[in-house]
Amino acid sequence: MVRKCFFWIGLIWGLVTGWGFAEEIAPTFLVVPWNGHPAALSLTFDDGDPSHLDVALPELNARGIKATFFLIGNKTDRKDDWRKVIASGHEIGNHSLDHLHTADLKTFRDLEAQVVGAQNVLQKEFGVSLYTYAYPFTETTPEMTALVAKTHLLARGGWGQGQKDLKPDQEPDWMNLPSKMTETNLPLSTYVSWLDDDLRDGAWTIITIHGLEGTPWGYQPISRKVFTQLLDEAQKRNLWIDTLMRVGSYFRAQKILEKASVETRPGEARFIWKVPGTFPLGTQLRIQVPPSWGPVQKGKELVKGSDGNFILEFNQGEVTLKLLPKS
Repeated sequence: MVRKCFFWIGLIWGLVTGWGFAEEIAPTFLVVPWNGHPAALSLTFDDGDPSHLDVALPELNARGIKATFFLIGNKTDRKDDWRKVIASGHEIGNHSLDHLHTADLKTFRDLEAQVVGAQNVLQKEFGVSLYTYAYPFTETTPEMTALVAKTHLLARGGWGQGQKDLKPDQEPDWMNLPSKMTETNLPLSTYVSWLDDDLRDGAWTIITIHGLEGTPWGYQPISRKVFTQLLDEAQKRNLWIDTLMRVGSYFRAQKILEKASVETRPGEARFIWKVPGTFPLGTQLRIQVPPSWGPVQKGKELVKGSDGNFILEFNQGEVTLKLLPKS
């Protein structure tokens, strides 16, 4: 369903000739959307609420689901527990130093402290790199967005329940990704409709969660029962449920590869792209190539997996498709 949004250059030629490309016709490749799943989902949690540790984490870990937790630099308690969260494969992101309104940030130094200062504090405390940012109160300014873009790979915004999800043929605003927010009075059927829309559109849905049952201060808490039902419904749909960083880096890398420059010569085509400095190391993409062609990176032939796809290393910044010898 999702793949119909994409095509290989020269597809019609290939169908006519049985993929017997003439050497002067350059092949291309397809990045498989959402890591081979029909759609994607990222669960994000704001503010470092104790209920995230006490309620959400046990339910997530029991199902093998990884999520993103946005922490506030100067307002994060139970740090040893958060270290365990990181060790178990979840992501922590930057939710500013003090969770202030943008109107309270009077100077560039104030702004820098809340964005870059918080990133430095959290990275030093937990010993990991932070790639994602969530705007407090979903508020931002052009100056803040520009600063976030220099230091983070992705940033999550808000915009409420009616915001459309992100489809693989779109180029989103990487510094203000839309999300849908859970609320105390929303029924499970609302969240199920979000999942159904996500699956129908072959898209990426981002959900923002604040408090859960038992929270001492979290905003709009939802019950453990509704939360666990949401997780179970998501797993039934075979969604790619992963952190904002992992899904977002895959998606952003896909968009970069779609704009890669190409150098051709008889029997091969070399694709080249620039890797942003904010990208995590080890970013991998699933790709498909036309029959009779084989992908090579840094002189190493890629091996086709059992699913018929190849695994491309995005951080290498290039891949070459070579015409295979005729058998």
